[in-house]
Amino acid sequence: MSEEFGDAFGDDEAQSTSGGQSHAGPEPELVYSGAVEFFAELLAQSYVREVNEGAAFAWCPEWYKHPEALIRMESIWRAWEHLRLDPALGISTWWLNHADPHMRILMDKEGAFKKCAYDGHKPPSPERSALPHVVPEAGIFD
Repeated sequence: MSEEFGDAFGDDEAQSTSGGQSHAGPEPELVYSGAVEFFAELLAQSYVREVNEGAAFAWCPEWYKHPEALIRMESIWRAWEHLRLDPALGISTWWLNHADPHMRILMDKEGAFKKCAYDGHKPPSPERSALPHVVPEAGIFD
């Protein structure tokens, strides 16, 4: 799954610089292979909520078929992989600044999963498939 948004997240080799010098070191090994594994093994177990059918929260069991959910879950997973290495405030920072804000948006009853039922995925209707966009005319940003 992570390949789908690889370019959006800068999957090129990361280099940290300090004083103009590059410090190439071994990248920390990932705990999870991708967003789907991360969700199934950690995040889903951490969020215990009543969802759909009269509940305050909406969720789709096939969340990975929703582009918004997939890119948000990818963001949550990547932030966790990075912040888990901070022994002081990493996990708290992750909850407060990454997991909870993204999950609040994803589970909103008017959000990405509005049409989904707990027992199955319903593809977004054409009018909800993407935000409208008109290509800017030439020279507008010059």
